Amino acid sequence: MTSSIKEIEPVIGNYVPIKNRNISVDTCKFFGYQKGMHGGEPAYYWAIYDNQRRLTGYKIRKPNKQFLMQGSNPDSRFLGQEKWGSGGKLLVIFEGEYDALSYAEARNRSWACVSLPNGVESGNKTLKAQLPWVLTFETIILCYDNDEHGKKAAQRDIQLLPPRRGKIGTVEGYKDASEALTANDNKAIMRMVYDAVEYEPDGIVNASKLLDKVLEDPEVHSYEYPYSFLNDKLKGIRLGELVLVCSGTGIGKSTFVNEIAYDLLVRQGQTVGVIALEENNRRTAQRFISINLNYPIHIHRGDITDEEIKNAFSKTLGSGRLYLYDHFGSLDVNTMLNRIRHLIVSMGCRFIIFDHLSILVSGLDESDERKAIDKCVTKLRSLVEETGCSMILVSHLRRPQGNKGYEDGQQTSLSGIRGSSAIACLSDICIGLERDQQDTESGEGTVVRTLKNRFTGWTGVTGKVNYDEHTGRMLEQNVEELNGDVVPDF
Repeated sequence: MTSSIKEIEPVIGNYVPIKNRNISVDTCKFFGYQKGMHGGEPAYYWAIYDNQRRLTGYKIRKPNKQFLMQGSNPDSRFLGQEKWGSGGKLLVIFEGEYDALSYAEARNRSWACVSLPNGVESGNKTLKAQLPWVLTFETIILCYDNDEHGKKAAQRDIQLLPPRRGKIGTVEGYKDASEALTANDNKAIMRMVYDAVEYEPDGIVNASKLLDKVLEDPEVHSYEYPYSFLNDKLKGIRLGELVLVCSGTGIGKSTFVNEIAYDLLVRQGQTVGVIALEENNRRTAQRFISINLNYPIHIHRGDITDEEIKNAFSKTLGSGRLYLYDHFGSLDVNTMLNRIRHLIVSMGCRFIIFDHLSILVSGLDESDERKAIDKCVTKLRSLVEETGCSMILVSHLRRPQGNKGYEDGQQTSLSGIRGSSAIACLSDICIGLERDQQDTESGEGTVVRTLKNRFTGWTGVTGKVNYDEHTGRMLEQNVEELNGDVVPDF
C-alpha cells in the first residue's frame, strides 16, 4: 500500500475477561481485545493492522451487537491475522470475533485462527485479498455460523481455495463456537475441527440426462490470436486451454507471446497476467509500450517524446488490466503457483503468460528437473481446469543430437521439449517456432509450426512471422501455400 495510509493512535483500554462468554483475560490480551468507552458507552476494541503491521483502525463492538469502524482496514486483513506468521498445519477462519476468541480459548491459543472483519459479507473480499497468506497453511477451515446465511457464504467462499485443502467446519448443536464455549462445550469446538468436510461441489450427473446438452449448438467462444493463420487453423484461443510455445534459444518466444498478450489486452480488452522470469518488470513494461508505439524504446528513444510514451502507457499498463509478477529472484515452485492462483482468482486475470517454465526448475540435476517439471505442469493444468483461465506456457527445447541445433533452424517436435513428457501430454495446443538465427539475408522469417492441436486436430506448418528490428515487432508474413496434416487428437 502507499504511504498515504494513516496510522491511528492506540486506544488505551483495559483487558478484562468476557465472563458471560467464558473467555479469559489471557485470550483477550493475546489478541489485543480491549474494553474501553465509546460515545459514553462501554465498548470492546479489536485492533486492525495493514500489511506493514501499522495500526490503521479498530473494529468496535458496542452493547446490543452494534458494530462500528474507527479508522480503516486498507488491506482487507482478517482480525487477528498479525498474531500468526506465515505457514502452518491449520488455519480456521470464523465469521465473528467472539467465535475466534472462543476457539482460541478452547485450544489454549496454540492454533491459528482469525475472524472476518465484517461478517460473511466481507468473506469473499477478505479471502481474495489475503489468499497468498491463507495458502501458506496446509489446511484451511471455514467455520461460519450454523445458519442458512452462514452456510451459503461458506459454500461461496470455499471455492476460492484449492481442492482438498479447503474444508467447511460446523459446530454441531450450536449456532457458532461462541455459543458452544458459553455452554462449556469445548468438545463441540474440537469436533468441528476433526469433522470438517472437504468441499464437494454439485455436478455429478447421470449421462442419460444429457440429451438436451448433446443437441445444443456446440459453438465455443474463442478469442483471437494476433496472427490470422493461427485463428484459421486453431480457431483462436479459448478459456480453459493450456497453450505451449517452444523453440530453441534466441528464436523469439518472448516476443511472440508478448504480441499475443498485447493483442488480448489492448484490442480485445482482456485482463492479462504476465510472469516473465528472464527479465524485470521494467523490461516487460517497455515491451508493451514499444508494441503500442511500433518502436523499440528499450534500445533507444529516438524521436519518441515523453508525451507519446505516456499515451502508450495509458493504453497498456495504465489500463489497470495488466498484472506483472516481480519475482525478485525467488523462484520457488509452490510460491509461484500460489501467485498465479492469486492473479486469476483475486485479480481477475483470464489469460496468463508464463515465460518460462524451464527457468523455474533450472539448477536441478536432470532427474530432479524432470520430476519438478512433471509436478509443476500437472499443477498448472489443474489450475487451468479449476479456474477456467487460459494459460500460455513458454518452454525451451532440449539440445538435439548431431551438429544442427534448433537455433540453426532444425524442425521442432514434441519429443524435443525439454524436461518431462507431461508438458506435451497436458497441453491442449503446442506451437513450435523455427528459424536459423544466423541467417540475416534470406528474409525467410520464423516458421510457426503446430505440433499438437486438441481442438481441431490440424498440425503442420501454420504460418510465418518476421521480426522487424526497426519496430521491435514480430508480425505476420504472408505465405501463399502451407502444408499441414490433419491428425485427430482427442
